Amino acid sequence: MRITVFRESASVGRFMTRRDVVKGPGERLNIWIVHPTAGGPSIGRHWRPYWLADAWNRMGHDTTVICSNFHHLMQQPQRSPGLHRIEDVDFWFVPTARYNGNGPGRFISMLSFRLGLAHEFKKLLILKPPDIIIASVPHFFHVQLLKRLARRRRIPFWVEVRDLWPLSLTTVGNLKSWNPLVKLISIQEKRAYSSADLLISLLANAEQHMVERGLQPGRFVWIPNGVSSSEMSSALNGMILDHPIIRHILDTKATGKKIVLYAGAMGEPNALDVLIDAASILSTSAPDIHFILVGRGESRKRLMSKAASHANVEFFDEVSRPVAQSALSAIDCAVVTFHKSYLYDHGISPNKLFDYCLCAPRAVIACDQSSLSGLESLALNRCEPNNSVALARCIEVALSEPARSAIERCNAVMEFSYTNLATRYLESGISSRLPVHPCANENERKRETTLLRNFPRSV
Repeated sequence: MRITVFRESASVGRFMTRRDVVKGPGERLNIWIVHPTAGGPSIGRHWRPYWLADAWNRMGHDTTVICSNFHHLMQQPQRSPGLHRIEDVDFWFVPTARYNGNGPGRFISMLSFRLGLAHEFKKLLILKPPDIIIASVPHFFHVQLLKRLARRRRIPFWVEVRDLWPLSLTTVGNLKSWNPLVKLISIQEKRAYSSADLLISLLANAEQHMVERGLQPGRFVWIPNGVSSSEMSSALNGMILDHPIIRHILDTKATGKKIVLYAGAMGEPNALDVLIDAASILSTSAPDIHFILVGRGESRKRLMSKAASHANVEFFDEVSRPVAQSALSAIDCAVVTFHKSYLYDHGISPNKLFDYCLCAPRAVIACDQSSLSGLESLALNRCEPNNSVALARCIEVALSEPARSAIERCNAVMEFSYTNLATRYLESGISSRLPVHPCANENERKRETTLLRNFPRSV
């Protein structure tokens, strides 16, 4: 069997343990993170699998991110199947059907990922035999396949849940509970929860919801999104990249404008209508405030049409993560909005919230207080959701307050560094027979702490 490895570079309870082979102290773990829409350098959004893999690799383990070779968040049209080395992290791209939009083609692509993954198992098991399998679920169709493999190999099987499905479809997507798709995903959800040796949730308040649907008590752990050590270092250094959107921001600020930025997806769940309504209010009461929205999504064209008469609102295409973070450091305030919904009572963990806190001098979030459980330190300015008047006022208040310094922002996100999150991940589910390499991890923690301690307090 011929296996080709592509090397790439980019500028930018009770848990099962393996009984047939027990790792000794100091030996590394082979970890699979299976996330159909994973991103990373030169790949696209959803960097969490990449950053976890990078942190575990620096602890001495060997991590492989397994994802589709095509999905709607990719920067490139399609990846060649097989093993790729991307910025010191191994990615295995599974051949998957292409699709456009959110129609039947995307559903077929989800199913084809499961079929493609099963086809790739033989090569994966030869080259990357796992000691732990983590099924991350933007959808559930690959979960039972991975569970059976983990049981057959007698290794831990963990499930990571980013969003609550099908609850997201019935609350934000407005599908009816009797919809066949909702029924199918509900069955998949319950099977995933009941089969997990450990359930990692990005949502702090979701445990009861999951236990009611089959999760064994004691198997829930909350591990939100975060930021990487390299991103913290860049934020401290204050480097601003040379890019058209950043030059535009700086030129606009030079005219006396205060820039408020939204960077992220533009879909119905992002509540950007409320932001545009707030911009309309401020166009007369605070004409020096200028809004820039960066990203793509199914609502973008409609939002652009709605904002066409507002001279204080501009739209830009999606940019890479490093450019977005550099743009955040050049603006005056960042903003993120949510709808008022029972769904968010279970918690939120948007990547942009962590990026905003780390990179932007000020940040505003529109959501209920309960949604921020565990993340209160990241958002100093909050207003109620679905209220454009309250959002406009909150933005004005934030812009009147002193900017947070780089050292203050890094201290706020330190507990959410991926070095710490990756350690919590392993410590939550692995017995002492499967080591976490504490010495290697302690060195990483010391490096982050030293970085902050040695940095000038005035920055």
